[in-house]
Amino acid sequence: MFKEPCEIQGLCRNCKARKLAISSYSEQKKMFKETYFPEAIEFEASRSLETNRIPDFYHYSFANGKLYSPVIHSPVENEILRRDSVEEAEFQAFRKIQAWAGRRDEGMVIWISPKDPGRHRDSKVIFSDIVYDASLGKRFRNRGVCLGWNDEDCLVFARTLGFSEGELRSHPIFLEESVSVADMLEPYDPRQAKLIRENEDILIKERLKAKMAMGYRAPTGPFLDSCGKVSAFNRVFADSLNLSEGYFDCPRCNGSIPSGRGITTCPHCGARKEDYPEGCK
Repeated sequence: MFKEPCEIQGLCRNCKARKLAISSYSEQKKMFKETYFPEAIEFEASRSLETNRIPDFYHYSFANGKLYSPVIHSPVENEILRRDSVEEAEFQAFRKIQAWAGRRDEGMVIWISPKDPGRHRDSKVIFSDIVYDASLGKRFRNRGVCLGWNDEDCLVFARTLGFSEGELRSHPIFLEESVSVADMLEPYDPRQAKLIRENEDILIKERLKAKMAMGYRAPTGPFLDSCGKVSAFNRVFADSLNLSEGYFDCPRCNGSIPSGRGITTCPHCGARKEDYPEGCK
């Protein structure tokens, strides 16, 4: 049976982290506002959600025709690597999304990332739509969902949305109006659909980040995350987008650790960098 991160850590449902998360979530429901934490916490929270098959919810803001990350306070496109033809294709796909979102008042875009050796360890679907808030203005709301699909599964799902031809990662699917993400996912993953329908995925993430800020380790689930090595796709549509060097694997447990952050102890198993001089970066 699936356990919430709070329960995985052995904490009761009335713990301080839960109260902090509920307070943040209640405000978020009214204002579409999230609580943002240091970069390493945001990265590990997203990874934990993916490996536990929990949707990853977050927003972007608009300014001067660009999508901005509230974590790094700069345009998302500035963080995208363009080292090869695949990353260049993903960058151009993001530019299409940004241009579309900038001129639209409503609608939804669905970006599908199939598995790709060395880049994406699991398939991932990003559902994004345009929302408004009285104080924050126009916002781009995102949910990243890992489903364990193979290439054919991704293609079949894309065709139900009107996709006809081309490489999925290079061709986001644009819809004129927003539709229920929970309804779309129900036939494929009823549990994740239920989390979205009840907004429980938002609460789980807020609770998890609050716990991590108090020193608790993010639980790693039984599933693969989508991140792989740093690519344009996982930089753009994940809370790990702000990490300038991506991540490296812990030499003991193979858990992902953000690079370039000065982290010397694995947040998953406690392994120390000095004990593995050849295995850490």
